[in-house]
Amino acid sequence: MLLKILFFNFIFYFSILFFGILLLPVLISRTLTRKTVRAWSKFIIFFLTNILKIKIVFKNNYLKDEEGQVIAANHQSAFDTIFFLAAFDKAIYIIKKELIFIPVYGWYAMRLGNIYIDREKRIESIKKISKNIVTLIKKNYKVVIFPEGTRQPPNKIGTIKPGVFLIQEHLKRPIFPVYIDSGKTWPKNSFKIKKKNILIKSLKPITYGLTKNKFKEILKKSFDESFKN
Repeated sequence: MLLKILFFNFIFYFSILFFGILLLPVLISRTLTRKTVRAWSKFIIFFLTNILKIKIVFKNNYLKDEEGQVIAANHQSAFDTIFFLAAFDKAIYIIKKELIFIPVYGWYAMRLGNIYIDREKRIESIKKISKNIVTLIKKNYKVVIFPEGTRQPPNKIGTIKPGVFLIQEHLKRPIFPVYIDSGKTWPKNSFKIKKKNILIKSLKPITYGLTKNKFKEILKKSFDESFKN
């Protein structure tokens, strides 16, 4: 198993650098970039499931392929930033501004259309990006945000930041929570991937019209109940 893990890590990091640089010409087109990034994410998940024999279980009752939706997902590992790109034809993430300065990753993230938040100007930044999100939703994109703000250990839900609530206030649309149990399989800041199945579960949408505190309470409760059951 150790050799397989080492091989997977080599494939993962090598593919980012090699294919990222080799396929730089696709950046001339957002459509080509989207298709390339999706192919890469499927490639990584293929190796995860076929080399390491990790089963990915996606229980989806609420997310629709060809419908624009804002997804609020808990965050435990690198897997979370890959999964939605593979699962849906049009998916982007709301990311920290600092990430766009990472070579290769940042280039593709920006060209893909990922939206960045300036954490020093969070409220102003949210208001600015909300108009962009409206356009993306109309184009049937999945817009993914990690409301905890950073990765958490397994079986722990961090503090829910207000950004996702503010986005809903501008969109006036439901927010779709998704619980991902990936931390036990692909631990934070670790090269050691464990042979444990990964569960992804779409949860009941949170309707528009709640107070900020009530919204955060419901979202956190949805995540909490998912890892306890």
